[in-house]
Amino acid sequence: MAVTLVVALAAACASRGVRPAAGGARPPAARLLGVFTAWAGTLPPIDALAVGSLSGLAYDGASRRWVGASDEIRVPRLVWFDVTLGPALAVVPAGVTKIALSPQVPADTLTALDMEGLTVFPDGSFAVSHEGHIDREGAARQPRVLIVTRDGVVTDVVRPRAHFTIDPADRTHGVRHNLGFESLTRTPDGRLLAANEQPLAQDGPLSDAAAGGLVRIAEFVRGTDGRWTPGREWPYRLEPTPVVAGYDRPCEDGQNGVSSFVALSDTTLLAVERACLLGAAGTPAYNPVRIHELTLTGADDVSGIDALAGRSPVAVRKRLVLDLASWRADLPASLATGSNIEGIALGPPGPQGERTVMLVSDDNFRATQTTAFIWIALE
Repeated sequence: MAVTLVVALAAACASRGVRPAAGGARPPAARLLGVFTAWAGTLPPIDALAVGSLSGLAYDGASRRWVGASDEIRVPRLVWFDVTLGPALAVVPAGVTKIALSPQVPADTLTALDMEGLTVFPDGSFAVSHEGHIDREGAARQPRVLIVTRDGVVTDVVRPRAHFTIDPADRTHGVRHNLGFESLTRTPDGRLLAANEQPLAQDGPLSDAAAGGLVRIAEFVRGTDGRWTPGREWPYRLEPTPVVAGYDRPCEDGQNGVSSFVALSDTTLLAVERACLLGAAGTPAYNPVRIHELTLTGADDVSGIDALAGRSPVAVRKRLVLDLASWRADLPASLATGSNIEGIALGPPGPQGERTVMLVSDDNFRATQTTAFIWIALE
């Protein structure tokens, strides 16, 4: 099943403010190591809770288990998995950690909590990102990062700057509904980075087939007092929404956006960009998925700028690492139209000692979608 992907540098971006990748060292090449897929509803439940809707992923070195953030808002939870690595991954749900609140955290923190990004600290505690949306009652559930103990207790709520704030009465500013902090990672030096899936309302239009939107990578730093505060912000230009024959329109919120990323170093990330496209009635949606290497060094800090529309900041450099469609012949038939990849995490060394990452998909608890784990070596 293994296949070597020959990777070319991404074509120079036509969008203003995006610099081409520096010459010299190539981006990492990606090699498929193993795959697991399960149709929604077929994984065994735990404590009467369905296993699926996984939007974030982390590898816990202490337990040697993988843990996913389930974005099912009724019972926010982390789901643990035993994964046997190999060409045919064996993935077994192993436990659930329900999210609860410590006394000092506002009681509404769990209300309509939409966990998306997930990262693990060296002490075994977690950070998770809440995307941000307007709930069914019309209340704004603001984007934020939660600090969570190993047993699932939220001890701190970390909020971004005001330009991310949702105002239900003014939709021209802040995170767009359900398009906020989809991704979260921790750098080796201990900072947290989160990115909004699509541009803030005041930063410009959504991605479409003509151009990719401009999102922000937001940094959070921990002070000597232990408190987390917003740091720098870097602009990141998404790719345009892919055009795929037979799929003529995007799903709801399906334009190309950043769904997850993981830090490879203090200044280098791998970012997952994915879209959702619809074709003929009754056919499955198609998920184009591409992974890019991002370099923060040299990009402008836009944390002091409320609105980016009409500006041309220097964005992070990016280079294509993998278009998942190039592996279609090597993936199971259940992934013929892609998968809704929403998590990426560093994993243990591969069979030749390589650095590895694992992708995970969100099945949305829909029978036509899968939970997929895809293990990849970076060379």
